[in-house]
Amino acid sequence: MKRRAVGGFVSLLLLAISALGQSAAIHQQIQQTYNFQPHLLSSTEITAKSAVLDQFWTKAKAQPSLYVPALRQELGDFNNPPFFLYDGSALLLSLSDTPADRKAALAAMSRSDLRDVQQKDYFLQVHRLATLNENTTAAAFHILEQPKFKVFIPQHVLTLGQNYVLIYMLLPADPDYWLQPALDRLKTEHDPTAQQSLLMLLWYAQTDAADQAISEFAGDASKPSASQTYAKQLAGSKNKIGSKERSQAANSTEAALRQKRRERLKAVSDEALIDLDDYTLMLMSKRK
Repeated sequence: MKRRAVGGFVSLLLLAISALGQSAAIHQQIQQTYNFQPHLLSSTEITAKSAVLDQFWTKAKAQPSLYVPALRQELGDFNNPPFFLYDGSALLLSLSDTPADRKAALAAMSRSDLRDVQQKDYFLQVHRLATLNENTTAAAFHILEQPKFKVFIPQHVLTLGQNYVLIYMLLPADPDYWLQPALDRLKTEHDPTAQQSLLMLLWYAQTDAADQAISEFAGDASKPSASQTYAKQLAGSKNKIGSKERSQAANSTEAALRQKRRERLKAVSDEALIDLDDYTLMLMSKRK
């Protein structure tokens, strides 16, 4: 029995050593594969690097039992190359789309360099996770660093600026994730574009705390004039509510209208945004 116990221990030890060796090898692959930032390369260099990335993805997809745990570990190390933090997240989710891996991917993506990422790809990935009710707050707020963040949806000939990209990345998810962080971020945000995106988000939130934050911002003469004016417009939007909105909302509860908005924003289209505004006005009529 003792010999068997010793033999079993040795086997487990060898397996652990092997796993450590494989993990170290994958770490080295990541360092070699992602030793660049796309925004610093020419189109020719990007083409060459794309072939290297394809090889890494092919290896990972051929051995998911080996690469999935390694990717989880590496994505938790934010000292890894910034492009890996995004591309590796996409790879992990293609291999294992579990709640735990979604959280790991979102945390890593929020630390990536957006200059290296196709903005539409980033948007679609984060929006998908929001529709699954993951906490996308950090990844969504990441775009506030890019005033010109823009996404074009060719199927609907629709261009989304930073403001509506932020809405789509957050509103489908539970507001308990993002409402308080948005209130806090507005207090410290200095970029006018980001300020207005946050103000729009808070307007769509339709809560007393959000209304108060918009009103206080509108009355703060130290804020940029364009942002302050926008806040005043939002604060005065209650005057837009008419008998039509009250009639449409009559047979719905506030909770039902909030849920309808979340469900509607699973679709990315101009029609969905029109419905979003209609539901919001109905919601406002319920709150008055």
